[in-house]
Amino acid sequence: MASPRQVSMGGPGLAPENYYQALGLNVGASEEEIRKQYHNVVRTLHPDRRRPGGTNSEMLDRFHQVQAAWRCLSDPTRRMLYDMRNFGRSCSKDIGDIGTDITPQQAAKLVDLQKEQAARDVSNMEHVLEKILRRETATRGVIIREALYGDLRLRADRLEENLTSLKTILAEDLIGPLIDVKLPVQSLVEQHTIVLHGGACASKADLPGFYNPLPMDHDIELSLYVLYEFKGNLHEVIVGDRETLSLPFRKHAVPPGKAPRGPFSPANITLRRAPEKLGSSTVQSRQRNSASRALWQAVKEYRFDGLLLAERGWEEPTTREFIIMSVLAGMTLVFWTSGRKFCSNR
Repeated sequence: MASPRQVSMGGPGLAPENYYQALGLNVGASEEEIRKQYHNVVRTLHPDRRRPGGTNSEMLDRFHQVQAAWRCLSDPTRRMLYDMRNFGRSCSKDIGDIGTDITPQQAAKLVDLQKEQAARDVSNMEHVLEKILRRETATRGVIIREALYGDLRLRADRLEENLTSLKTILAEDLIGPLIDVKLPVQSLVEQHTIVLHGGACASKADLPGFYNPLPMDHDIELSLYVLYEFKGNLHEVIVGDRETLSLPFRKHAVPPGKAPRGPFSPANITLRRAPEKLGSSTVQSRQRNSASRALWQAVKEYRFDGLLLAERGWEEPTTREFIIMSVLAGMTLVFWTSGRKFCSNR
């Protein structure tokens, strides 16, 4: 089988734009090609083969990027969802050509596939978990007490109560759906630290033991909340799905004598303001949502077309081209929305 044309993996200090670029592959690579390229890249990260001028920090970042790409692309279900989330469709040779226009039954099947894979992941990490817990307990390192992933916004009937008080937010206070990822997060501890790189194409759902409970709902921003113990003190942190998670940090510490705040998402502020905006103009809100979805679809199609161009041997789109396309698409949507509003007022 001929190997697909490899793409740039980015220069020193430059983060790859997606998992395929992290491994130097195109979107159409087969499972076997991904496996071979992963092992080839990992070998180059060995200390004996360090790149001239490279630093330990740079090599470690590169290693984490490659590992994250492998964890996602080596699993067919995660890879399919990654492609659909970032490029609007999956054109993997092993999975087939799948678009975003799937039925509710197919979406439910995707969730079931993710749940099954996550359960297998947790079962497979039991031995590693035991070693990590023994090591972290003995050194008073990072011990995960709670970890939740999903839609962590507060329910409407719990919003005011939790915004005006300092009570600890519980899982039943949240909109959901959400999943318990305490064990998967604990398995990510390396040398008393966790580093999960973020990015425009990243998602915590790509991690072993995780899954996206809303795989086809791109309007909901998922979050990860972690309550952990370090050096005998409680710490907590919440990050967005595409944000980098790095711990432990002193700023995560729960003040002495106080209870943890719990999973308080920044999106709660938007939720509190939403009723006023929706009450003034429901129609305009729906138009904004429609325009937002259209722009998101255009962005995904642009990314997907760019990857196909690279696979055919043409030049990849630059960041400047992507920004220009996004601006033009946004202007078109503004004119379209204004036109509809003008016509409806006549």
